Amino acid sequence: MNKGRNAALAGLALGLAIGTARRIQVRRAKAARTPNGASGRRTTVTTDDRVRLAVEIDDHPDPRCAVVFAHGWLMNRHCWQLQREALAGLGTLVFYDQRGHGDSSAGALEACTIDRLGDDLAAVIRAAVPEGLPVVLVGHSMGGMTVMALADRHPTLVESRVAGVALLSTSSGGLDASTFGLPGPLGRLAPRVTPVLFESMLARAAVIDARPRVKGLTNLPVTRYVAFGRGASRRHVRLVNAMAAATPTEVMVGFFRDFRVHDKFAALKALQRTRTLVMVGERDRLTPLAHSRRIAEALPDARFVRIPGAGHMIGFERPELVHRELTGLIERALSGPAQGRSTA
Repeated sequence: MNKGRNAALAGLALGLAIGTARRIQVRRAKAARTPNGASGRRTTVTTDDRVRLAVEIDDHPDPRCAVVFAHGWLMNRHCWQLQREALAGLGTLVFYDQRGHGDSSAGALEACTIDRLGDDLAAVIRAAVPEGLPVVLVGHSMGGMTVMALADRHPTLVESRVAGVALLSTSSGGLDASTFGLPGPLGRLAPRVTPVLFESMLARAAVIDARPRVKGLTNLPVTRYVAFGRGASRRHVRLVNAMAAATPTEVMVGFFRDFRVHDKFAALKALQRTRTLVMVGERDRLTPLAHSRRIAEALPDARFVRIPGAGHMIGFERPELVHRELTGLIERALSGPAQGRSTA
């Protein structure tokens, strides 16, 4: 077990594990609902292992590109609600729930892997994006890992169809992140204790997920501390907390297992000719700044943006900046291959 790989996930994992003893069983429909009730054309993509992925498409009458959004661990496609509103009109927008999250089915526990998510993304692109239409991929956290797995396992598809990539608050793995923002002994203990707690949760998954819903959201303080930086909106913290609470225990534990061995650093080579944006909050406690810096160093033509004061959920915390950078990425992607690195 690599303690460095665990450290980047330990805080959120530990908080969720502790909170699960009293966790709320939130209805998926409620957790997935956007505030304005917006919805696009819905479809289902069936993978080669018969997992049904829920996909939602905002069509454009004359699109220059398709933007495909891959969400993070314990989230669902509606975590992109602010980006969906802000980027409407720039092209066809494609949102989907990763396997086991939101409205998508889960498949086997052993299929809760980043490699499988890369295959799922390939299936979504082939099914939801018309041939010949340039694709821009936006991945947050586990969604960024998904994009790297796509590059690793489907390099020809990336080379032929992907014009741009945004890697938001994510990690290529294999980095010794010995500090996570948890104080003193807790920070040192979490990487060792968290896997044990999660395996205990897995053994009791049926009991945990069968518990009746109770009033209140008991994990709000943990969610705020681990997933957000300064000044987070209570509404956004509650939304993120609700999506996390609605995720089945087996899915939560299955992907956590795979995060501990995740290493897609070599796969970044397949993105070197793709217009790339790397963004991270300076107070990100889940995938700290060093992870994004390492990705940017491997992609010398990438635009690297570090956001002062922001935590892990930058799409909620700094939406205007994220929207501006994604719009710029789309414009650069449509102008041609990467040619020079810029930072902010």
